[in-house]
Amino acid sequence: MTAPLLIADGSEASALRLQAVLADLGYDAAIALSAAEALKACAKLSPAVLLASHRLPDMDTCELLRTLKQSRRELEIIVLCPRRSVAVQARRLKPLASGLLGRPVHFDEAELLLRGVMERVHLRRQLQQGKREIARRIRRRYVKRIETERFLSVKQILDKVSTFIGELAREVEGGVRYFNEIPYFIAIHDRKCRVVAANRAYRTLLGRRIGDPGWEIYDGESCSRERCPVGRTLLTENALDLRETVRYRSGAKVPVIVHTAPIFNDDGTVKLVMEVSAGTQDIGRLKEDLRNTQQRYQLLFDAVPCYVAVLDREMHVTANNRRFIDEFGDQTGVAFREVFHIDPEKLKNTPMRKTFHDGKAHHGEMTLPASSGRRYQTMVWTSPIFSAAGKLLQVLLVFIDITQIQDLKSNLTFLGLMIASISHSIKGVLSGLDAGVYTLGKAISLRDENRTQEGLELVKHMAERIRKITLDILYYAKERELNRSLIDLRQFARDVIETVRPRFERLGIRLECDDAKGTGTFSADAGLLKAALVNFLENAVDACVADAKGKREHRVVLKCESNPDAIGMSVEDNGLGMTSEQLKRLFTVFYSTKGIKGTGLGLFIADQIIRQHGGDIVVESSLGQGSRFCVRLPRMPAQGASCSEDIHGPDRSDRRRQ
Repeated sequence: MTAPLLIADGSEASALRLQAVLADLGYDAAIALSAAEALKACAKLSPAVLLASHRLPDMDTCELLRTLKQSRRELEIIVLCPRRSVAVQARRLKPLASGLLGRPVHFDEAELLLRGVMERVHLRRQLQQGKREIARRIRRRYVKRIETERFLSVKQILDKVSTFIGELAREVEGGVRYFNEIPYFIAIHDRKCRVVAANRAYRTLLGRRIGDPGWEIYDGESCSRERCPVGRTLLTENALDLRETVRYRSGAKVPVIVHTAPIFNDDGTVKLVMEVSAGTQDIGRLKEDLRNTQQRYQLLFDAVPCYVAVLDREMHVTANNRRFIDEFGDQTGVAFREVFHIDPEKLKNTPMRKTFHDGKAHHGEMTLPASSGRRYQTMVWTSPIFSAAGKLLQVLLVFIDITQIQDLKSNLTFLGLMIASISHSIKGVLSGLDAGVYTLGKAISLRDENRTQEGLELVKHMAERIRKITLDILYYAKERELNRSLIDLRQFARDVIETVRPRFERLGIRLECDDAKGTGTFSADAGLLKAALVNFLENAVDACVADAKGKREHRVVLKCESNPDAIGMSVEDNGLGMTSEQLKRLFTVFYSTKGIKGTGLGLFIADQIIRQHGGDIVVESSLGQGSRFCVRLPRMPAQGASCSEDIHGPDRSDRRRQ
């Protein structure tokens, strides 16, 4: 069954007769013999359509309809009444009812009315499903944003750890070093100088556990909360570099180099202190192991799933990781503006320049045009690299390609615009269907054949609009390959003419086909190309209709021309024409010169079809005089888009001309 229906009628016999009629039409209907029963049945069954008698024993029908509309605004209601009172009931119930059905009920009349109502129900449900899909996409988008924010928080912590490791590396060899692993004493302390985290060497050799006082490992004056390296760091809020003596778990006393670094919270208060120490006897071994450590670092550097480069103060690349090399080549020693073709003036406001200027980490979005011609939409992070003396030497640049994310954002924006545009179009179609159904119902009840034909034509027109909207959406939503075949130019033009001729004749607009200069065959997807040409012709019809009072006679001409390399087709009308502003936006998606009557997809899709065939379009228009759409296509795809002879004039670089 299409959808559940509910009959509300005080007469059981009448309700049963109507139920039988609906069953013949293929609808399953329940029966309520009073308004109270109808309210309960609506709450329980949630019917799509209610057929209510104009008179019920326990409640006025108007009151029942108002009550139902308050709780279920989408419920479609058809009122049953004697045929002699249809006009009176129409005036009385028009704001509440979707339609009226005269008694005795005629099979054809009921079928036509219910078909229109059920189509409305179906379209409404499709629209709601589209809204739910948009909501799901938005939720996924915000989940992605939260994950990005978490990543940035982790990066801030890693930046602080990197700064601290640099201080330790200064004792090994001047400058910053990157470590893959650190086999020395590492601990993090809270504001009470108690250990909150420590590595295995710290716990094993020094015998300290989580929660123990951190100062107890030191010998001499430093064995106190105030004089230990962590206590002094908390007091000064600065990183310290000290030489101390620690007591091993075995009782041995060992001289060490200690580095401490404060870790601040968001309000600038020291929250934790990181402490790293190494025995002086280990420094020599550390120097010997430096080369292996650097190799391990290089492996880590290359394994980072981002593009990483190091820039000097002259903005030259001094190092790059494997992923950077695979994508852009080894650019060591090359200026950054030569790797990515960025204007020197624009380079001044980039995160890299800001970091060189203030010595702080920065991040932001950048567009990086590569030498391959591709433009990378990227998210960039920069971090300063200082010397042992605190001088800013280089900048670490990390960036990721977010082109797909930006494309997704753009697609979501287009999706929202498409839903809004389609919603307006469907709203107009529903209004037209309402008018057609009402006209048909009225004409059938009055046995007026002229008005019946008028209503039928209106319903057909609305159905054609629905078909066109659906095809436009399907083409826009899914790309498809061209199904090329050899086409006779003259026969193709005549087929296009015959497709649109009925509408031209109905509207009294003259349609001509000038194919005298169009000869031979060409390669194209006949179905798609025909859809594009039909779209131009239908726009020409609409322009003529809109200019009904401007000229005595309107005409549209489809003209074909050809040369050995290319074919051309043009659609010219003497209709309303367009302004310069309309011409600029003519092929923009979701832009329509017809207001709510257009979806803004037709010309956009037609332009895409022509481009997919390797052709181009030139549009000439003058307000009040008419428009001309000129299409030019290569005969064969292997020959490209070039032609030895111009078909539509010398200048095709400007696709829109007045």
